Amino acid sequence: MFKKTEDRRQKAYARKALLIIASSFFLILVSLSYKTVTAATTEEVMGRLQSTYSSIQDFTVSFTQRSSIKGFGEKVFEGKLYIKKPKMIRWDYFKPAKQNIFINGKTAILYIPDQKQAIKQNLSNHPDAEPALGLLSNIETWQNIFIIKGEDPTGDGFRINLTPKNMLTVEKVLVEIDKETFLINKLTIFEKAGNKVSFNFSNINTNNGLKDKLFDFKIPKGIEVLEY
Repeated sequence: MFKKTEDRRQKAYARKALLIIASSFFLILVSLSYKTVTAATTEEVMGRLQSTYSSIQDFTVSFTQRSSIKGFGEKVFEGKLYIKKPKMIRWDYFKPAKQNIFINGKTAILYIPDQKQAIKQNLSNHPDAEPALGLLSNIETWQNIFIIKGEDPTGDGFRINLTPKNMLTVEKVLVEIDKETFLINKLTIFEKAGNKVSFNFSNINTNNGLKDKLFDFKIPKGIEVLEY
């Protein structure tokens, strides 16, 4: 009985984490390329940030993720992230357990090999994912989605606060940018429900010529598939 209850908790956590991570990817892309800002100093930072990422077609980074989800406490994860513009992402988690997230177009798959399960999510069912997808091909409308404000800088970086005007689940996103490289080294997503997920990025490598097949995950035979 205890095992079944714990399994249900783990599945619920996995589903929630997948939705937050899927949302965070689209918000990463929005924050990388945003052009219109509201203050002079913020405009300078965002101009440099946009210039830095405009020539990047793919990148690979190591990450540490801290997820604080109500009812589950905080969990810490480590892994590697691969992104290829415009809509291909792969998260490889190494600690505390191996799992993978593949996002290709409008579909996200969380693969948990130890549990022989794959959770498949149609991103069009997520309240904030579809608008963000549209933003990737319609830059002119981005200024209608976020209120952008520069925060007090840290010792070695700039900080930008993105407040969505209409998103249902996301309250705000804090983006931290390295002063020397103008690469994003930390991203924190705050949900209206009180959940928070932060990503610390390191070992950033760009334009590696990542192949599409890296993001094309085929669910192995014998794996239980849960669709949401």
